[in-house]
Amino acid sequence: MAGALLRLGGFLIVASVVYLAAAQVLAGTVHRSLFWMIATGGAACVALGLLLSIAGRGMAAMVGRSCPRCGRRVARGRVYCEEHLQATINEYRDHQRNRGV
Repeated sequence: MAGALLRLGGFLIVASVVYLAAAQVLAGTVHRSLFWMIATGGAACVALGLLLSIAGRGMAAMVGRSCPRCGRRVARGRVYCEEHLQATINEYRDHQRNRGV
C-alpha cells in the first residue's frame, strides 16, 4: 500500500507540473486552484506513503518471525521452530522418495 501511495503521489506531482506547462503553452492561462489541488493531493499521498512505509517496517521489527505451523517465535533467519524444521525436512525427503518410485 505504501508503495502504491508513493507512486500515485509522484505521478500527481509530475502531472501537476506538466499541467502547469501545458496549460500555459496551449491555453495561455493556468487555473492555479486546479494546479494546487493536484499538487497538494500528490504531496499528501507521498507523505502518507512514507508514514505507512515507516510504520510497516516498525511493526515488522516488533512482531518478528513465527513458525507457520505452530505460531511460536523463531530465531532470526529461520522459518520453522526446531521441532517443525525436522518434521518438514522428513516430509520433503519422503515426498522425494515417493516421487522417484
